[in-house]
Amino acid sequence: MRNKSTIITLCILVLALPSLASAWTISELQNTAASQRYLVREYQAAMHEQQQGVRYQRGEFMPSVNVFYQAQNRRDETLLEPEEYHSRGIQLTWNLFNGFGDYYRLLSKKQQHQVAHWQLKEIQQTVQEQVAQTCLQIKQQLQNLEVARHAVELYEQERHNAQAKFDVGLLTRNDVLRIEVELENARLDVNTAETAIRQQIAQLQRQTLTAVTLDTLNLDELTQLPQLADQQALQEQLLSANRELLALRHVIESASLAHKATGDRYLPRADLVSELSRHENDYWFDEGDERDEELTTQLQLSLNLFDGFKDDANRKQAQLAADRANFNYQEREHELVTQLDNLRRDFLLAYDNLKVAQTNSEQARENLRITRLSFDQGLTTSAELLDAIFYQTRADLNIINARTTIYSAYFTIQHLIGAFADTTIQ
Repeated sequence: MRNKSTIITLCILVLALPSLASAWTISELQNTAASQRYLVREYQAAMHEQQQGVRYQRGEFMPSVNVFYQAQNRRDETLLEPEEYHSRGIQLTWNLFNGFGDYYRLLSKKQQHQVAHWQLKEIQQTVQEQVAQTCLQIKQQLQNLEVARHAVELYEQERHNAQAKFDVGLLTRNDVLRIEVELENARLDVNTAETAIRQQIAQLQRQTLTAVTLDTLNLDELTQLPQLADQQALQEQLLSANRELLALRHVIESASLAHKATGDRYLPRADLVSELSRHENDYWFDEGDERDEELTTQLQLSLNLFDGFKDDANRKQAQLAADRANFNYQEREHELVTQLDNLRRDFLLAYDNLKVAQTNSEQARENLRITRLSFDQGLTTSAELLDAIFYQTRADLNIINARTTIYSAYFTIQHLIGAFADTTIQ
């Protein structure tokens, strides 16, 4: 008999293992979203696109090899028949010097590749925050649902008591109806919370491209309230690790290098051109009776003296682009530092509100207990009882809202300081 019980227990555990293994934690969902979202893949493609731009620019330092073929039909006035001939060959062209323009353009392209790299990292941080905030909303609505259901239980209990007193003439019909109205409102709150939960689950599925459900969602990471470092430490981490600021710094560097590259138009250009060709006096290969092979090598030097001030305008335009990139960085840095400061204030304020809400909840619970006793003894009205239930419900919701604000500010701060884990795209 004991062996049979053991086997049954093992079977239950085996059946339970898949459900336990399929539970999604917030961190796992964040990692999945940051590695599989189509939005992330779009930014990854943009990064690879910039990488090909670097490869293209590097080709400016390599020779160009072309194969050519030319056929001609020429009539000489001294001849009765037209002269037909063709030439074919191979030509090598190599730029030896271009005023360092190609060098700076290559460096600029590399900086643009770094911009795309940090933009990809930034969108991953954004996606991870979105997942965390959605999970937080689900947690909040689950708690709201619990409060609403508790309120329904309280109103149902008080309606039952009020109906019994009405039956013996201790209460008026108006008192009973007042409680029934509040009961229906509480039921509407239950429906609202349940609908919000379903909507947030659907949003979470879209954000993570998973089939996560409420039953397979593990929100234990939202149990222990988070803590923050001091403002100075957070600001230092923001300036050193925020992906958006890192990308903007490379934008500045790329624009500065692009400005330097425009100086090549004021310096001479040197090209080496080598050509091996073969001429024949017939259109068909190896059919003519006259052939001529020629190998030529040229060193071509050129210097633009005047182009209608286009070079000057181009150089000034590049300088203004670099200035704009620098101004944009300064503005964005100031915005993010201010946002971080305000978020930390919200975080600390929410902690204070949580303490007040917890105290108020204890007081409201005691007030409800006393008011219910007084109502049973006929010392208070139904309106006072309903107010006591409302105060209790509001105090519980204030606790939930304060905890939600703490986590919401914390997740946004984690995004700003680049604290979410780096994720490899699958």
